[in-house]
Amino acid sequence: MKKIVFLVLASLVVFAACKKEFTITVKSNNDTWGKVSGGGTYAKGAEIKIMATPNLSIYKFVKWEDGNTDNPRTIVVKKAATYTAVFEQSGGGGYVPDEPDGPVVLQPFSVGENTKVYFSPGNLQWSATNGGNSVTVTSHAVAGGGTSIGTWRFAPNQWDTIGTGNSNYYAGWMDLFGWGTSGYNSKYPNMTSTTYSDYGDGRTSISGTNYDWGVYNAIYNPQTDTTDAPGIWRTLTAGEWRYLLGTRTTTSGMRYAKALVNGVSGLIILPDNWSRNTYTLNGADNINTAYTSNDIDIYDWSTLERAGCVFLPAAGCREGTSVRGVGSYGYYWAGTWYLYDTAYDLYFFSTSLAPLYYDYRYRGNSVRLVKNVQQ
Repeated sequence: MKKIVFLVLASLVVFAACKKEFTITVKSNNDTWGKVSGGGTYAKGAEIKIMATPNLSIYKFVKWEDGNTDNPRTIVVKKAATYTAVFEQSGGGGYVPDEPDGPVVLQPFSVGENTKVYFSPGNLQWSATNGGNSVTVTSHAVAGGGTSIGTWRFAPNQWDTIGTGNSNYYAGWMDLFGWGTSGYNSKYPNMTSTTYSDYGDGRTSISGTNYDWGVYNAIYNPQTDTTDAPGIWRTLTAGEWRYLLGTRTTTSGMRYAKALVNGVSGLIILPDNWSRNTYTLNGADNINTAYTSNDIDIYDWSTLERAGCVFLPAAGCREGTSVRGVGSYGYYWAGTWYLYDTAYDLYFFSTSLAPLYYDYRYRGNSVRLVKNVQQ
């Protein structure tokens, strides 16, 4: 019996000795320009992902210090190692705009006679595994206490879209969501049902309820490198979208313009206090103007962004796991119910804009959140 016990103990010692762990360190060459994720201690043979994310739109990821340009990058752990992300100011050796002093300053937008809001710094995104940087499902805080699955964040850049990646969300992020899929009451953002009654609570509007993405969820904000608590952000109502784009009075007399920003088609929304002297925009407030009427590179966009402009990329839409219209069509949910099977949204493409359109609730649309200006 003693021999058997000895052999078992010896086997456990050998097994423990073979089960090695190594530390993977992930660094940024400039913490002001970009941040990294994915480092930690892992078992030998584990497959992990590391990722580099620029802090602002005037910075870009170039490569890892060893020359690899994959981002996110998959690594099989073999030994302790350090990976350094190399960020640059966009444009290399050419003209680079002055570095902002801190985050982009939010500017107010009127969405009603007595209501002003700030827009979030990018479209809403969600991932079950923090963009593939975790081997397990992640979680976040929700309204009323407790947690829900996945990680919510705002896109690192205003022009960022996930595109066809929405059909394979476990490998990264997604940004096209069925109506009211905040995670509350098991209405998860990765739902692919095409039954309209599966979305929201069936009939009523989601504005101000836990079915509203911003009301229910804690959301990571890359502009401030903080996680905003549930209830700070919310979805615009149909009436607020209509007021914003068709009714409000602004200093410049301009409300929006279609454009290509960093090569991405979309809609620029101008803040209430926008000055025409800041930048010349063609075809403002004209629904028939093409995206190509304003071709704005990353340098000029940094000027518009710091003046408070918001850019809504034409991110397309999703039905089930099928994605279409990326780069051509923009669909942005409102929190307002329309009919038993539909809800309102903002809809635009190169030669049209409808701030009071509507779609089936199972349609995966973009979400851009706002928070009220305290007056």
